Amino acid sequence: MENQKNMIETALAAAQKPFYEFTPNGTPLVFTPVGEGEWEVKADTSLLEKPLRKKGAFILHDTASLIKFVQKHKQEGTQVFIDADFKTGRISVRAVIDGHTATEAGWCGFHAHYNPMLTPAASRWLDSSGEKMNQATFAHFLTAHARHIVSKNPANEAAAYPTAAEVLDFALNLEYTEKTTFKQGYREQDGRINFTFQSEDSGQTEKNLKAFERFGISFTPYQGGDSYFVEALLKFRIDKNSGALNLWYELQQIDAIIEQAAKDIADELQKALADTEIYFGKF
Repeated sequence: MENQKNMIETALAAAQKPFYEFTPNGTPLVFTPVGEGEWEVKADTSLLEKPLRKKGAFILHDTASLIKFVQKHKQEGTQVFIDADFKTGRISVRAVIDGHTATEAGWCGFHAHYNPMLTPAASRWLDSSGEKMNQATFAHFLTAHARHIVSKNPANEAAAYPTAAEVLDFALNLEYTEKTTFKQGYREQDGRINFTFQSEDSGQTEKNLKAFERFGISFTPYQGGDSYFVEALLKFRIDKNSGALNLWYELQQIDAIIEQAAKDIADELQKALADTEIYFGKF
């Protein structure tokens, strides 16, 4: 009798231990006792050898990476949504790999996101446009970014711009003439600017420093994207009391360049993913 009682108690205790079963689609369900006759049921996919489906949101940093990702994982129902504001140059792309088809619902839980990021160089050129600088600061800026300066505009071969070497020469002259008193600056017929100044160590003798009215830069707005020609106008102001020279530049038609760069990204996606549904809108 005692043995039978022990067997019953052992069986009842065993019945109160957690156990698991599988749903028709293979998802493990874990049953855990929480009280007399009561059970807690939870799905636990960690018990599987591998996930039942792909999911997750991945952030990519250039157009090429997004294209490779979509081409690798695309399936029936894969869709790309492009949310673009061409006026501001803001563009956001989301690829939904497991989206809906025309006849069946998708999980819509496997995404790739791409928000084009400004290049460090583009950020510096944009942030400093219109910022007034003294001679030394302006000279340092030109020297540090001389590699972006170009003398040709692909859209207008007849237009002439100073070379990077000429811009560097101007920057060196700015540093050399830092301790001077500038009297005036005027534009000559050839478009150049002529500054008249007096050096502290040369008596009252007036000297001239010539500068360019405008210069060109090779501007790459987005990381991994194309480069575009941007014209910059040279601006200056001479303090009437101290004779100090302040200089700055202003990027021209920069909104149109950013807009074109955003459109080119959208066009590249449509061309590379021609067999994938692409929509302009948000998901």
